[in-house]
Amino acid sequence: MLRRLNYYKQRLFRKISRKLRVLNTVTLSQSALKYNLDFFKKLHPESKVCPVLKSNAYGHGLVEIAKIVDQYDVPYIIVDSFYEAFKLRKAGVKTPSLVIGYTHPDNYKYTSFKNIAVTVMDRETVEALGKLNENIKIHLKIDTGMRRQGIQVEETGEVVKLIQNYPKLELEGIFTHLADSDNPDNIDWNQVQVKNFKKALKIAKQCGANPKWKHISATAGAAKIFSKEFNMIRIGLGLYGQSSLDPSDKYYKKYHFEKLKPVLSFDSTIIDIKELEKGDCVSYGCTFIADRKMKIGVIPAGYYEGVDRRLSNKGFMYCKGKPCKILGRVCMNLTVIDLSNVKISAKWDKVNVIGTSRDEANNVEQIAKTTKTIPYVIWTHISPTIRRIVK
Repeated sequence: MLRRLNYYKQRLFRKISRKLRVLNTVTLSQSALKYNLDFFKKLHPESKVCPVLKSNAYGHGLVEIAKIVDQYDVPYIIVDSFYEAFKLRKAGVKTPSLVIGYTHPDNYKYTSFKNIAVTVMDRETVEALGKLNENIKIHLKIDTGMRRQGIQVEETGEVVKLIQNYPKLELEGIFTHLADSDNPDNIDWNQVQVKNFKKALKIAKQCGANPKWKHISATAGAAKIFSKEFNMIRIGLGLYGQSSLDPSDKYYKKYHFEKLKPVLSFDSTIIDIKELEKGDCVSYGCTFIADRKMKIGVIPAGYYEGVDRRLSNKGFMYCKGKPCKILGRVCMNLTVIDLSNVKISAKWDKVNVIGTSRDEANNVEQIAKTTKTIPYVIWTHISPTIRRIVK
């Protein structure tokens, strides 16, 4: 009875919440995401493209993005944790998940492996999975030069034989990760890692293993490594319309990475408009002092919502197509912008916090440059509590 009551309460809450006017929204372009997915499929027709949705789909929204890619032919949705994989399963996503993050071996005995493949990076994980005596698909990660996760190339034979000791473990994939694929001046290190990976594959083959999937490239590597021997590509940043390749990189230009389409737009709302007199201060620390009469707008989005604090007195938002500079320090849940250049502005007007135009100062690349970080950081800091809308 109590469970049924809670069920109806949850339904009522969802029904009411859909009617509520929210002040901040993240809009996701389904057509842009499909375009980006097709971009890499065309670039590598010899391989299968797997979208990477770890870390809340790079801040875009795990379930929302998963439901889009679930419509297309991809062998796996790549996530970091079982938490993310279970969340997708609960949401009704049919595409299998490949968990690439580390899980403590003790936790596997509490885990369901339905529609989930597991990454193995050490012997302890192999033994923990093998003792379960369940049918489990695994992908073995090799450290070919990243020096982060994975077994050493020289250990490949031993670990493959250990996997073979457990008949219900299926070595479905072997993979590695490139350390410097986005560096236009370090092509040689890519080749060192490719050579090491091929050595590991050869060792595995000599042990009688013939995994279905062999993967080495993520977005940047997809522009530089073409081989029929590698038949899966893990696309993260590129899926969302960005590339870590420098525009001056010849591969960026050769394969037209500038045509990737940003998927995410983040909008907020003006909740108050004020007039400043010369000498008035704005926000904490009085780091901005008006040198003239000004009109300002208060936005209910701060560093908790995903407006980087390093944009204080530096960044821009857009209102009615006009750039509006951020004034003073970005607060936890509020930011103040200059509306002086917007001729007609009013309470409840929309403000674009993160845009999709590469020509404007609030696109994710420009924000990353201003804050001296990378687009991944900007996206993943967008609060998961903000409503995601797919269009």
